[in-house]
Amino acid sequence: MRRDRRVELYCYQQVASRVFAFAGMGVACLLFVGCASRSITLPRSEIVEEAKDKGLKIPTVDEDRERFLAWEQRNKDRLLNLIHNRLESVPTDPSYRLGAGDELEVRVFDVEELNTTTRVSQSGFIDLPLVGAVVAGGLTTTELEKELRTRLTRFVRNPQANIFLTHYASQEVAVVGAVEKPARYPLRKGSSSLMELLTIAGGVTPLAGNRVNIIPVERTGLSGQQTGEDRARFALQASSSLSAPGAIRSDNAIEVALEDVFGTSGGVPLEIPIRGGDMIIVPEAGKVLVEGEVEKRGSYDLGNRSTLLGALAAAGGITYSAKIDEVELVRPVRTGDQLRLVVSLNDILSGAQSDIPVRDGDLIRVPSHRGKRLAEDTFDSIARIVNLGVGGQVNVVN
Repeated sequence: MRRDRRVELYCYQQVASRVFAFAGMGVACLLFVGCASRSITLPRSEIVEEAKDKGLKIPTVDEDRERFLAWEQRNKDRLLNLIHNRLESVPTDPSYRLGAGDELEVRVFDVEELNTTTRVSQSGFIDLPLVGAVVAGGLTTTELEKELRTRLTRFVRNPQANIFLTHYASQEVAVVGAVEKPARYPLRKGSSSLMELLTIAGGVTPLAGNRVNIIPVERTGLSGQQTGEDRARFALQASSSLSAPGAIRSDNAIEVALEDVFGTSGGVPLEIPIRGGDMIIVPEAGKVLVEGEVEKRGSYDLGNRSTLLGALAAAGGITYSAKIDEVELVRPVRTGDQLRLVVSLNDILSGAQSDIPVRDGDLIRVPSHRGKRLAEDTFDSIARIVNLGVGGQVNVVN
């Protein structure tokens, strides 16, 4: 009897050991499957170190940051230089040549009946009392004043005539892209601001991104008075290239944040003088790609105030395994290169660093924290084993 009991106990031990062995193998398999089912997104710092170990030379995180900030600073410097140079120059430049549609105010001292407002006709003439038709197209206001005085000497002794340019209709600005009324608009009184031109164009559409591109007349190769096929072709090429992923594709363009133009960020609206021949292009918002440790990886539509935190929120937020101090923003630029910026979400949330506006074609990578990732995968694997073991339910036996 005792022998049978010992045999029975031995059999139970053998069965139990095999059960535990199979369970251990199951745990190992599930852990392996759990770890393999989700790829690890390497932080930029680890990618740099691996490249270094292999003898490859790629920019460090700090070097990437310097390149990213230097690119933005160059654009800011170009914008500030443009504003400075245009504010220094007189909008009603005496060297300006009159053209069709320009509005002129004529004043003759002590002869009130000769005071009038007129426009330059398509053929380049203006019609004035007493003197009749006078050629104005191609002349400066100074040259036209001299011609008018000469003609008035037949009717007025020592005439004092002055001409003021009140409307630069021949100086047009093309406003294209995500605006309500894309078209060419004449400048008013020789000078208009970027905000005024966007307002005249009906404002931006809901599809607009968070920036506007200016191609100054100094860089377009088109004069303010040039119209026709060449201008239309240039506008089409510039508009299509600038709306493509990769932000600015034209070396001539200067980027400006829309919130700075309209003052929606809490500051004073930025006054940017616009000149005839400038081009204003408002690209559509486009999409941003989010990958790595987020709940829903994928491509997401942008709005005109989209930021890095907003894009992460659209992706369902970050996972437990996210390495939040090395979130990477990858931005394609016109040279075909990529700019990279590694940021800490803690710095943005604490206010130590401003949230970063994102644009069409940007990629946001949320890398994996190895320690947290292992703990999360282990927990998930154990949970699967428990669920498999109890069949997903608990049966209560009375």
